[in-house]
Parts: sequence; structure tokens; C-alpha cells
Amino acid sequence: MPPAGQQLTYSIALGASYVLAQLALTAWAGTHAPYVSYAFNIVAPLLALAACCRCAYVNAAGAARTGWALFAVAMLFWSTGMILSAWQDLSGQVASDATYFSDFAYFMYGAPLLLAISSVTHNHPSRTLQWLDAVQVLLAAYLAYTAIFSVSPFDQRSIAPIPASLLVLTYNVENLVLACCASLRLLAHRRDGGQGRFYLLLTVFLWCYAGCAAAYNYLTLHGVTQAWSEVLPSLPFLLLVLLATRVTAAQSAAENTQAQQALQKLTLLIDNFSPIFFTAALLGLGFAVMRAHFYLAAASLFVALLVHALRSATLQSRYMQSELALRAAHDKLEKLSLTDGLTGIANRRCFDQTLQLEWQRAARNHQGLALLIIDIDFFKSLNDTFGHPYGDACLVRIAAALHSALPRASDLAARFGGEEFAAILPATDGDGALAVAHKMQEAIAAAAIVHAPSRGGLVTASIGLALSDGGQTPEQLLAAADQALYRAKQNGRNRVES
Repeated sequence: MPPAGQQLTYSIALGASYVLAQLALTAWAGTHAPYVSYAFNIVAPLLALAACCRCAYVNAAGAARTGWALFAVAMLFWSTGMILSAWQDLSGQVASDATYFSDFAYFMYGAPLLLAISSVTHNHPSRTLQWLDAVQVLLAAYLAYTAIFSVSPFDQRSIAPIPASLLVLTYNVENLVLACCASLRLLAHRRDGGQGRFYLLLTVFLWCYAGCAAAYNYLTLHGVTQAWSEVLPSLPFLLLVLLATRVTAAQSAAENTQAQQALQKLTLLIDNFSPIFFTAALLGLGFAVMRAHFYLAAASLFVALLVHALRSATLQSRYMQSELALRAAHDKLEKLSLTDGLTGIANRRCFDQTLQLEWQRAARNHQGLALLIIDIDFFKSLNDTFGHPYGDACLVRIAAALHSALPRASDLAARFGGEEFAAILPATDGDGALAVAHKMQEAIAAAAIVHAPSRGGLVTASIGLALSDGGQTPEQLLAAADQALYRAKQNGRNRVES
């Protein structure tokens, strides 16, 4: 594959060759010039259609791929309109169904582009919401055509012809609105990777198309015939092919590695406003055509209300699902934040919160509150002898033993820090607290965790016990338990002091 710069040069050369060939062959064809002109003006949008399909293929699933697919549909509409227009002009047969279909195809070319501009731009947008938006856009375009041309598409009734100046104004306004909307979308997504490149290309194409179409329509309306003017319809599509080739080469190399940025406020505003705009447009257009097309208007009003209800229900369902998922994630995170990562029991943060709550409850209910601080005897020697992995395994087994010694679900065992543990015993007197402390020592002894021979051969623990008499603060209760633990260590370890 040639380098990007060389590929760009080839693309520019091919585009210039295409324009020069159209000018030369049109001038050489003489009376057959319309055949040549239509051939080139048909091939250009077909090439643009192929380029959009390729971009949709190379993009990962998401908003960018959906945008390219809608861009391809727009090119298909325009190509169909051009083919039917060529058949009408060159054959000399003006069949009413072909006439209406060509006009309708030109007009509907803007519908998928409007949908691409206004669709929600999440990485993985909801298919349901996409289909609802598509229904609203297509029906709005159908009603707009009916309101402007005073006849439904494919209706073969004899009607008064629409003035050429009004027709040109209609298409110019449509092109200008699409270009402005694409520019607004580009402003919100200019740095959003694949979406930003898509909106950049779409904006450049629409402004070029609006300018070329306005110039071509003006010359045609005023009867000015210039050889170079026949090239104008092809230029936007050739530019699209050129830019799409360039963007495709850049995307295939960098799309998967570029991180998506957060949606900006402008993007959120557009995402939330566009569905309301479509519904309001359907209601307004329905009332506009109600006198001449009552059943069509009634159907459009019904569809507008139905789509709005379905969209609201879908968004509400997604909101509730997101709320439940967020709540579950919050609960899980809260649980992780209160759990010691090594031992699986409560951590120091959970201990501090529980001590404060239980102290307030004990003071309010005039009940006792006992606090135990447990320290593993000679834990540093255990780490030095057997290594830190063994020490961690020892802490896990001791935590399980301490938790199993608690008599009630309301009691809390927590890792206090390092090799120290703590236990909170609500509504417990001195005798009950002492019994729990001895039960903890028995549980540790039953675990039979091997210690260094110089330290007795088995792991033991010293426990400090403190009771709240209602006049102490949580900090004072904790300091009293810590002093009791210090006395337990000073008096020989493997004992309980209160």
C-alpha cells in the first residue's frame, strides 16, 4: 500500500483527470453532450456511494459506522434521482411516476443526512432509538415534500406545476440547513476520533454541495449555459471520494488506538433536542397538510405521539436500568471500601464508623459497649523466620478464627492495622467481653499456626479489653483498650488484660 502522502497525490490526480475528461468529452460530443454529461454526473455519486460503504466497513461498530451507512443511503437516493432524471431527459418520455420518484429521491437525499447529523452519538447507540428517529425523519421528509409540492409523492393527479424559482429556493434552503447543522455537530465532536473525522468530512461535503448546487441552479434558472457548469454537479461527490479515501487510510491505522472523549455539553444538548424537534416537526407538518390530505395528516399525528411515547418509555427503561446498575456498583464499591483486601474482614475505616455508631447507640440506650484490641505475639519474628507470604497467610487464618469466635451478628471483627485486630461488642458487659476474648484465644490456638520454635512453636495473641461507662468518648475507649493491650504484652503476652 502506498504511503498516505503518495495516496493523496494519486487521489487528487484522479479527481482532476475526471473533471478534465468530462470537460473534454462534453465539448467533443457535440449534440450528444447531454449523454456524456449525465454519464459523468451519475458515475460521480456512485463512486461516492462506494467510498461511504468502504468507510462504513472499515469502522468499528458504533456511531461512526452508523453515520457512514446513512451517508451511503443519501448517496443512493441522489444517484437514483440522477439516473431517473437522465432517463426522462434523454428518452423524451415523461412518465409521471418516474417524474415524481426522481423529485422525491432528490428531496429524500437529505433525510438520512439529517438523521446522521442528529442521531445520538454514543459509542453503541440504542437500536430502538435509532429506528424511532429514522421513522420520524422519513415521515417528516414525506410530509415536508407534500407540504411544499402540494401533492403526495407518486400521486399522479394533475396539479399546477410548482414555480422553478420556488423549487430552487426549496433545495437551496435544504442544503444550507444541512450544512449548518453538520457544522454545529462538528463543533461538538471535532476531537472525538472517528466521529470527529466523519462530521468533518460531512461538513466539507455539504458546504461544497450547497455552493455547487446553488451556482448550478442559478445558471440553469437564468438560462446561462457554460461548458464548465456541467462539471458542478460532480464536484462535491469527487471531493467526497477524495476525502473518504484519505480518512479511510488514517482510520485503519489509528481508529482502534484513539480513546473516545467525554460528550460535551453541546453534544448532550443536540442529542436531547433532536427527538423533540422531529416530533414537533411531525405535528406541525401534520396540521399543515390536514386540509388537503386528512388521512395522511391524521396518520402522521398518531405516529408522532406513538413514537414520542415509545421513545419516552425506552429512555425511562434505560434510565432505570442504569440507575440499578449504578446502585449495584455503588454498593459493591462501598463494600470494597469497608473490607480489608487481605483478610476479607472489616478494615480500619469500617471499624471507625462502626465504633462511632455503636458508641452513640450505647449512650442513647444506656447499654454497655466493649472493645477488644488483639495483637499477634512476636509477629515480626514470624515474618523474619518464614517470610512475608507466610505472615500474610497467618493473618488470613487468624482473621477467620477471630470472626468465628464472635457470638452475635451485631459483633464486629476488623483488621486494625498491620498484625493488630479489633472487635466491637455492643450491649456487652465485662464478663461477656472477657468470655469472648478467651474464646478468641482458643480459636487461635485451635488453628495451630506454626511459629518459630524460639517463640513457643504456635502463634498466640495478646488482647486488651476496655468497657464504656457512658462518660468516655470513642477515642478514650480506644486509648483504654490500647493501654490494656500494652499491659498484656508487658505481663508476658498470650493473655487478656482489661
